[in-house]
Amino acid sequence: MRLMPAPAIFLDDRTSVFATNQAHATESEISLFYATNRLGVGPLEDRIYAIVPGRDLHLGEATIRIGEEGTTWDKIYAWSTGAGDDRRPFLHLDNLREIASVDPAQPLTPDAAAWFRSIEEARLRGADSDVIVYVHGANTTVERAAGQAAQLYHFTGRNAVVVLFAWPTAENFLRYSRDMVTAFGAAPQLLKLVELLSQHTGASHVDVFTYSAGGTVGSSALALAGQAGAQQMDAVRLGEVYHAAPDADFATFVAEMRDYASLARRITVSVNLNDSALRLSQAINRASRAGRPDMRELGPEETRWLLDGARNYGFEVLRVRPENIPGLSARSHTFWYDDPWVSSDVLITLLYHLGPGDRGLHRDVTPSGVAYWTFTDDYPVQLARVLEQLRQQGQLLEETVD
Repeated sequence: MRLMPAPAIFLDDRTSVFATNQAHATESEISLFYATNRLGVGPLEDRIYAIVPGRDLHLGEATIRIGEEGTTWDKIYAWSTGAGDDRRPFLHLDNLREIASVDPAQPLTPDAAAWFRSIEEARLRGADSDVIVYVHGANTTVERAAGQAAQLYHFTGRNAVVVLFAWPTAENFLRYSRDMVTAFGAAPQLLKLVELLSQHTGASHVDVFTYSAGGTVGSSALALAGQAGAQQMDAVRLGEVYHAAPDADFATFVAEMRDYASLARRITVSVNLNDSALRLSQAINRASRAGRPDMRELGPEETRWLLDGARNYGFEVLRVRPENIPGLSARSHTFWYDDPWVSSDVLITLLYHLGPGDRGLHRDVTPSGVAYWTFTDDYPVQLARVLEQLRQQGQLLEETVD
């Protein structure tokens, strides 16, 4: 996993996103919280996780290094705030240290309680009152998943707490169908993590950010919360739910959204209708994917709900049109971290909880009547206005780094 291009918000020469959390923003290594239902192997201080599921939820901390050993913060800062064409550095997973395990049927152990206290301490050091749970896609190693989650944390200016949920994948495209089975099996463990973060931290909300087949895991987990009724609604403080290029059965995805929409602050689904990975997934699964949907697969009731979703439940569709975004591949599946415009919009959504109109996006409507938002050619101008408003509100610091 290479460090993603700097989000557009980092290219604004008046903004110092890293300055907000100076105590931890200038460390060359990234410390990342993780939870996994993979089977753990080896010593706790240097853990390895298998491609098969285990019974318990394992909690720990990962150490990720940007670039080679000895890379200075000045170099990392230049990579993170520049739009240069130099080759991006690799992210290296140095260590996985397991701290505790959670048996879903048993109370928390003292070690598990200490892990949640560490998350709360990290949250209080940063500027974001929420905790973000990142759920990776299929065919993904733990190393790659940790790299994705680590740079999501890094590009919040290290102001947010990000917890990686690493579910079992076969790490081989030829075993993709098996991954989709384990995705459903991981949903109860993801829901348990969201519950525990809600109960054992002071986070205002728990945000859930999913990517690709992680959308199947996240959607199923949150649907379980909604299906449990009022009792479960009191157990989770669900905030932003963001599904990037979700590789999930479209009709099932919509049905599950109906179950949990009332729990969430907002649900954002970003789609690229030319997404080549989801085109292949559709052929394998014989159903359109939520990140490349076919409205003809929905019944009248589901269609009506989707049409009313933005008004009643804060449901938003972000249509990523590569023809409007300079340099973005027409068939991109990785746009949330590969494209500076999209990644910038992701960060503004998660950190500042702005609606799409307030984030500089343009509203449009499909021929079937579904409203969606998109980037226009002048997005950099719109983004500058958004950043200026955030500065005036005191939510962005002026640039102070030489």
